[in-house]
Amino acid sequence: MADSQSSSVPRTPEEPTPQQVLEEMNRCEPYIVSDLVDAFPDASRWTVQRRLDSLVEDGELSKKKHTENRVSYWIPK
Repeated sequence: MADSQSSSVPRTPEEPTPQQVLEEMNRCEPYIVSDLVDAFPDASRWTVQRRLDSLVEDGELSKKKHTENRVSYWIPK
């Protein structure tokens, strides 16, 4: 029984789609990654950041880099 458990694949968390991340945001309100990670407890910070960057590339969000590696994201008007 212990052998069968050690060879099983661990459950992978359900990752949000870019659209799900976008739906958690309000227009013109700035967000940082940690603001949105709370809405997706099974997703990593890096997953949420990749979704946000994908939305920036698609023109759905705007992004501004600040000092200390801080980045803000928002839905433009």
